[in-house]
Amino acid sequence: MKARRTLELQIEQLRSKMYHAFEKGEHYDQIITISEELDELLNKLENLHTKTNA
Repeated sequence: MKARRTLELQIEQLRSKMYHAFEKGEHYDQIITISEELDELLNKLENLHTKTNA
């Protein structure tokens, strides 16, 4: 469960980082990079969820 909570916290931090980058008018390449990192973490969380519910 600790791994899950760690992932959830990382996801929330990246979501916030992406939102603030957008609000500050950062270049879209930077926002896309953050989004891709977020996608990877979301996939890890989904895989963890699938393994624990299998």
